[in-house]
Amino acid sequence: MPARATTLYSVEVPSVGGDTLFADQYAAYDALPDATKRLIEPLYAVHHYGNRQDQDESSRTVASLLSDEQKARMPLITHRIARAHPVTGRKALYAVSGSSFGIVGMPQDEAVALLDELAAHATQERFVYSLRYRVGDVVVWDNASLLHAATLTDPDNPRTLWRVTLTESSASAAAVLAATYAGRS
Repeated sequence: MPARATTLYSVEVPSVGGDTLFADQYAAYDALPDATKRLIEPLYAVHHYGNRQDQDESSRTVASLLSDEQKARMPLITHRIARAHPVTGRKALYAVSGSSFGIVGMPQDEAVALLDELAAHATQERFVYSLRYRVGDVVVWDNASLLHAATLTDPDNPRTLWRVTLTESSASAAAVLAATYAGRS
C-alpha cells in the first residue's frame, strides 16, 4: 500500500546540507508530451527495496542494509507510473525513481532507460523546491504527488528528524481527528 502522507519533525539541524528536495509530480506529469503520457498510461513499475541508482552496499547513499532473511521477505510490488491521486483523481508521475527497478512486460534495459528518462524529467529544477530545516520545523507532504530526497550531510554534523508515515487508512483517521479538534487550543 503506498504511503498517503509523511511527516518529519526536525530535532537536530546540520550547518550544511540535510535539506529535503521536493519534486512536484503533478507538474512533471502535466509537462510530459502527449505521446509520452499515452506510452506510460498502461505501464506498471516494479519495485523492491533499495535504490536503482546506488546498489553498492559500501556506499554512503545506499539504502539501509538488510540481512538475507529480510531481503527474502521483501516482496516485489507494482505501481502505475502515471497514477491518479487517491483523493483528487489528478494524474501524477509515480514510481519513477529510487525503488523502481523495472517495468512489467518490458525488457530490463528498455525499462531502466524509460525510468531514468522519466526520473530526469520529474526532477528538473523547475519542479523542485528545496526545504532548509530549522530545529522544531514540522513538515507534512502528500506522497501521491511529490518525490522527495535528502541532500547529504557531513557525518560529523548530523541531521536528526523524527518521521511518521501515514497509510491511506491512517490518513483518513488523522483527517477525522484534525476536523474534530480544529479550533481547540
